Amino acid sequence: MQTADKKLGLWTSTSLVVGNMIGAGVFLMPATLASFGSISLVGWVCSAIGAFLLSKVFAHLSRLLPASDGGPYAYSRAGFGDFIGFLVAWGYWISIWVSNAAVCIAIIAALSVFFPVLETSPIISVITSLSVIWL
Repeated sequence: MQTADKKLGLWTSTSLVVGNMIGAGVFLMPATLASFGSISLVGWVCSAIGAFLLSKVFAHLSRLLPASDGGPYAYSRAGFGDFIGFLVAWGYWISIWVSNAAVCIAIIAALSVFFPVLETSPIISVITSLSVIWL
């Protein structure tokens, strides 16, 4: 049985999503969206609205299924069965791989301005990016 201290509410879920958006956005979004000009601000607003709505969905699902462990797998399994739960968990796992790689590439690109050896030495780049993930 879960206590109230262990539940993720609206503000905690929103904070997690915003933290992920900021973490990726600081490194990836400005350089990617700069070529589009001021219309890129619309992309930021749409991303923020989508993140807020996603956090609202998870907050609502946590109230509907309080005995669940939570997360995309638990909610999709409870609503659609084991197979869909498996597919969601598998897709989420793959997306974490891809996002870790994207964040590592962005961090190495940002750090290479201060440490040029990261551009020239693949081994040092890999060690640095693995250290960031492990931290």
